[in-house]
Amino acid sequence: MNVDTIDERLALFRAMAAHAGVDLPAIAAEAPQEVLAAAQRCLGCRDAPDCHRWFDAQAASENAENASASQAPVPGFCRNATQFDLWKDGETPSQAGE
Repeated sequence: MNVDTIDERLALFRAMAAHAGVDLPAIAAEAPQEVLAAAQRCLGCRDAPDCHRWFDAQAASENAENASASQAPVPGFCRNATQFDLWKDGETPSQAGE
């Protein structure tokens, strides 16, 4: 069993957010509690090995296809996929219900 560190897990969170096209510093300035909740979801996720494999596959695909696959969607196993979609669309959950 491979246990990653909090720093490694948060790096995955930041990398997935960046891949999704989310500007985490801007969102954190606007909705810090939502970013904290999303980071905590990532910290508690049991799919970190899948996340690592997914990023490795993305890197291999980008190298093989000269970066044409760089905009693959966030994988379905990601506990923050919906959150990243909301943020990418410029919404926070509190705005989504308005």
